[in-house]
Amino acid sequence: MKTEVYEKLEDLHKKYGPREFGKICQKLLAIAFREAGFSCVAESERGVQGVDIGEAVRGDEKYSIEVKTTTTDYIYYEKKDEDGLRYKKEQGYQPILAVLKIDRFANWFFVKADELDAGKIYIDSLRVYRIHKLEEEILPYFEKATIEHYKETRNDGQNYLDRMLRKK
Repeated sequence: MKTEVYEKLEDLHKKYGPREFGKICQKLLAIAFREAGFSCVAESERGVQGVDIGEAVRGDEKYSIEVKTTTTDYIYYEKKDEDGLRYKKEQGYQPILAVLKIDRFANWFFVKADELDAGKIYIDSLRVYRIHKLEEEILPYFEKATIEHYKETRNDGQNYLDRMLRKK
């Protein structure tokens, strides 16, 4: 990840705190998927709880994505996350856990979530499940979205990003 992007994310994390920041990253990631040519529906757009990005579809590619951000070496993958992804898998979507550690030189990990169990998961343990091709494709779009929408997101948080998602 570019240093400029890391610094902007770190600033947003400090301003909004971990919970709100996670939702901001989820929406920036949804924008990135849309810019990469996916039709993409973030669950927050539907006003219901569920998988963070319930549907990301492009041709034969169909993903359902649970997003986690952290400043530590681990995340908590909750039972509700596991159940939500399992439900979407039954509908034909590849379940993905997207993890971003807010740290210099860190990047998104997109991992196949089929075999993950709920609980505390160390990020390094996810390396074997990574989908490198998708990570490499989406990262530049995420960086662009972060830079492009930083100022307005800093001023108006999720409200601004919700408006952007509705426009796209």
